[in-house]
Amino acid sequence: MKLLAAVAFLLVAACAGPAASSQATPSAGSSPSNSQRAAATVSPTAAAAGGGALQNPSPNPLPSGLAVLVDLFAQFPANSYNVALVAADGRVAVTANAHKRSIIAEALELPYISASNSRVYYLDGDKDIRYLKADGSTGLVTSVPGSPSVHAAFAVTPDDARIAVGLLDYSVNPVQLSVYVEDIGGAHHAVIFTSTNHYVWPVAWHAGQLVVAYLGPQGVPFTSTLTYTGRDKTNYPYGPNAYGGINFHVINPVTAQREVIISGGGASGLLTKAGTAVVQGDGVDWSGQPIFWNSPNDYGSFSASGSLSPDGKLIAACCPQPGEKGQLVIWYQNGATRILNVFVTSIDWVGWFDSTHLVTGFYQQSDGTPSIVDIDSGQVTTVSAHGIVAAMLPGGLDS
Repeated sequence: MKLLAAVAFLLVAACAGPAASSQATPSAGSSPSNSQRAAATVSPTAAAAGGGALQNPSPNPLPSGLAVLVDLFAQFPANSYNVALVAADGRVAVTANAHKRSIIAEALELPYISASNSRVYYLDGDKDIRYLKADGSTGLVTSVPGSPSVHAAFAVTPDDARIAVGLLDYSVNPVQLSVYVEDIGGAHHAVIFTSTNHYVWPVAWHAGQLVVAYLGPQGVPFTSTLTYTGRDKTNYPYGPNAYGGINFHVINPVTAQREVIISGGGASGLLTKAGTAVVQGDGVDWSGQPIFWNSPNDYGSFSASGSLSPDGKLIAACCPQPGEKGQLVIWYQNGATRILNVFVTSIDWVGWFDSTHLVTGFYQQSDGTPSIVDIDSGQVTTVSAHGIVAAMLPGGLDS
């Protein structure tokens, strides 16, 4: 696998994994009552107030596959972000606006959403987790013990039954991490990992195991410790993937025992059923083994964010020649390439609906407008929503 070229994702490499600890951790927040859940569901006209959903009715049924776009730079209200569910034909099924976490100086940006097989869950403020479905329905699911000094990230199982929550407590030095798992509703709550020197947070589930993003053995959760050469960390907070980590560990959700390391460092794009792409070139599957592209001049030599297709046979990344922006290229394992007539940047990634349809995403409005691309026909359809591709729905990663 080639060394990282022009752009260094992070200064640290990941090799040491989490181990269970007995340190104290905050307890989980109480789960909402049925009346609270009902009160959290809003009408379309209430969405602008934050935490609500706004449905865009369509005369035609929506396709089953959806992309989840997250715009971290929403203009209104202040300190908010937007979530949009986008169909493979370019239609925006539904949108929601939610409050961001409380601002903590230099705190690492954590993911805001988690996709199950039926819906998207999103964090509203520091502790409220709401769901959003393609039909516009929404509601409060649970609360986590986030606060103005504690940032939370979470991952819900594909069947909507359980949730894993990571808490980073910035009120102490070093930052205190705790990870717990419980049923949706709060039953069977169990803290599985705490640490003050190894930082992980839940991002997905695979084959019944918990997938956590990891900063590496020397990584600490402050933006000052991260290096995205040529990109400022305010406008490009996650680096080359939607999770903010340098790689992923698959761990036992009961013992926190590490089972597999996914990518040694520089993971890019979204996790898919095949695994993940790596900024250095190539990919890594769910057993931790490399997927070699065998191309001397692939996207890895350009240090671009690659996105591995669900079947593991294609990677989409910028650009035909090294540069910060240009046309999207499909990189094949035999070294062949196909240039598509759609604009992308080297720091952004795409999401795959299937092996022939993808959606582009952008951190910034000024970078470009997301589009649906049919690889076979070359057809490009503009999407009216904006943001990075944060997940695909259904969100299950099992083959």
